Amino acid sequence: MKVDFRFEHHLVKANTKTPIGLMIECTAPGAPIAATATVRPSQGVVFVIDRSGSMGSGRLELVKKTILELLSRLNRNDFLSVVSFDDTAIVEVEMKRVSDHNMSEVRRRISDMRPGGSTNLEMGYRTGIEQASLAGVETKIVLLSDGQANTGVVDPALLGQLAARVTEHMISTSTIGIGTGYDERILDALAVASNGNHFAAINLGEAVDGLTAEFDDLLNKTVANLKVSIELSPRFAGAGASIRKAQYLRKFTAQGGLANAELGDMCSDEEKNFVFELNLGEVDFTDGASERAATINIEWLDLETNQSRSLQTELNVSVVKAEDYVEPARDEDVLAEVITIRMQERKEYAIELMREGRVVEAQALMAELGMEYERMLAEFVGMSSRSRSRMHSEMVDSMSFSTMYDDEFIKRSTESVNRKRSSKPDPRKKGDV
Repeated sequence: MKVDFRFEHHLVKANTKTPIGLMIECTAPGAPIAATATVRPSQGVVFVIDRSGSMGSGRLELVKKTILELLSRLNRNDFLSVVSFDDTAIVEVEMKRVSDHNMSEVRRRISDMRPGGSTNLEMGYRTGIEQASLAGVETKIVLLSDGQANTGVVDPALLGQLAARVTEHMISTSTIGIGTGYDERILDALAVASNGNHFAAINLGEAVDGLTAEFDDLLNKTVANLKVSIELSPRFAGAGASIRKAQYLRKFTAQGGLANAELGDMCSDEEKNFVFELNLGEVDFTDGASERAATINIEWLDLETNQSRSLQTELNVSVVKAEDYVEPARDEDVLAEVITIRMQERKEYAIELMREGRVVEAQALMAELGMEYERMLAEFVGMSSRSRSRMHSEMVDSMSFSTMYDDEFIKRSTESVNRKRSSKPDPRKKGDV
């Protein structure tokens, strides 16, 4: 895996707390052409499929067709289960190894699902969790729904807490909302709480993209158990020192000058940026020489070789007297990523404006964000092509959202916030420059 450590700057004003941004750019290696069970560990997948009445008109049929086409990508040692739900939940396919399934029967059970009834998403999800817990390996629940949950627990916070609890049992949840009638707050809460993905399939064909992307994530992993530890040097770990995360992470703990982060897995050729804020405590001026302020260590499991890898780097800074301090030049890639993550709060505010029916204000705010990205693209001439591409994508999305209305605006923007805070690329744009 390729890893680049980027620091916002390297200058500290004496007797002043100093925040310094850290960005870790990771690029996973490509998967072997012929991936086998020896290349990656067994994985589990549970499809939790809404079969309520609103899934008629071809929606359920397309979902079934796509799942049936994807089944052949599972290895014989992977685990598979299928749950469907309307006002009740049914285990269509019990959790077993693929090699223990009668795949003809599995395909028949999936094909025979028919729409009807109301939407008890909680019951479907809990049944999916029960099946996932039987696998004994890392398992992803892929929940697909097109409607408002109208029976059972419907509070996004409570369902998110349920999703968070089961992550301790190696269960993550990704959600795909179909059409414009689903509750994006519930589906987003499930994904965020469990380090999964949320996909807004406004157009029916997008559901295929979402399902395929989830299979790619699950089955094309080349990096696992990615972890980062950050430790401030004793001199910089005094009063006021802290380390903060800037985005969604699988797990993050920090106390004073020490932080540990679990970053999850990465699939073939995937690019992710992980951003942290290192707040250095106040220090006296000594001689102005460069000195170590922090040590950063990253480790992961290379799934192709099944070997553990690690890299380490240091943040070295110079402490200058207050009267001699001049604002340092900033690494534009780090600055761009930090600003973009912070701008997601304004995107969330635009979503709330649209929910309140303040359409013109919501669209204007999105257009304003797009223009700010455009300005930064012009001003940050030193940005790398990777960072420029990411910011250009944000600009295009913001401008596009500014022309949307109501549910499409809300749902596409919600997915966008989730992706940016998870450093997750949009599979619709795969191959875009």
